[in-house]
Amino acid sequence: MAYLKPEHEIIGELLAGMDAPFLAECQCYFGGGTAIVLKNNEYRRSLDVDFLCADMEGYRKLRVAFFDHGVAAVLPDGAKELRQVRTDQYGIRTFVEYQGQAIKFEIVRESRIPLSGNLDPDLGVPTLAIESMFAEKLLANADRCQDNSVAYRDAIDLGFLVLQKGEIPHVAVQTAEAAYGSLVSRSAAWVLNKLQDPDPIRYAVETLDMRLEEAKAGLAALRDAARHTWPDADIRANP
Repeated sequence: MAYLKPEHEIIGELLAGMDAPFLAECQCYFGGGTAIVLKNNEYRRSLDVDFLCADMEGYRKLRVAFFDHGVAAVLPDGAKELRQVRTDQYGIRTFVEYQGQAIKFEIVRESRIPLSGNLDPDLGVPTLAIESMFAEKLLANADRCQDNSVAYRDAIDLGFLVLQKGEIPHVAVQTAEAAYGSLVSRSAAWVLNKLQDPDPIRYAVETLDMRLEEAKAGLAALRDAARHTWPDADIRANP
């Protein structure tokens, strides 16, 4: 799969060289913003490589493999560890250098919700199903939508998932709300109403290195879908 941005091309080559069968065996799936970006025409710059594992046995296997082999447990030859791997009950985290590019790499131990996924033929690794992508991003938005440093990226990523899918899947809403309850819809309403103001949108666009028109299109799609999903959430209509 060819990419527009050279930094994404390097991430794509890193993914293609990973141990996909072992990741699938562990039910460990590529997800997060970079996965969404790479599958949706690279609408923003994203350099983190995040995997998620909700399976207890699978996460045990991953921890043992990293203890024995370090980043070579799943990453290709040529991936150089820049920071000592940190492994605990919450995840496996490090920074690596690959083809001269520093990449934050993380496997999150997901304990809030179940996950599903399949091998993505374009990316070459097991990747979250779109319903799980939505659920994870709904939770991420609830966690940090009011954190200005994040630049509202979760709402923008959700918008591009809506453009891809056409709606917010009901099963994703059920899954996220089983973990966070009304915070899911309230956080969606908060960020969408906040982003009616042009200043936060401009800040997000500059921080995330994306085009204003694309950010607005994603947010408009999310706003329409969210108003349909949560009609009583006081989400203001698109201007």
